[in-house]
Amino acid sequence: MKYSAFYNNLGINAFAISSVLNKAVFLSQAQIALILPVVAHGQMVRQLAHAKFRVVSFEQYLIDNIGFFSNFNDRYTASITATVNSLQFLIELGVIQLKDDGAVILSELAFNKAMGKRAERINRASTNIAALVSGSAEIFYLNARIDL
Repeated sequence: MKYSAFYNNLGINAFAISSVLNKAVFLSQAQIALILPVVAHGQMVRQLAHAKFRVVSFEQYLIDNIGFFSNFNDRYTASITATVNSLQFLIELGVIQLKDDGAVILSELAFNKAMGKRAERINRASTNIAALVSGSAEIFYLNARIDL
């Protein structure tokens, strides 16, 4: 699975980061960099968006869904530029503020049905994505085999 600029454009990327940050309140830069690779995997987002699904811990999620992480490093590498661009966009809009080697939410980017089904699914999954990336970034990077 390749990271597609058409499937994951600046609007979707910024909305995904702001939705997850809205649930987490604060995320480090290392944790924010994990959001778009998760969002780039359609199956993962569908599962995380399911109303009855809850992430207990990253480790348990990894064990139960190891196949979702087979190309996580490729998705991570491909999404770094999009993450930086999205952060810049959200700062310019006044939605987030960089603080203490991370970011905090200042105002919510509200979901609107006109944004489409993909944005709706990301919005529903944002609580679980926040739970997934809010733990130890070091453990996530190590276990997802992200090359730095």
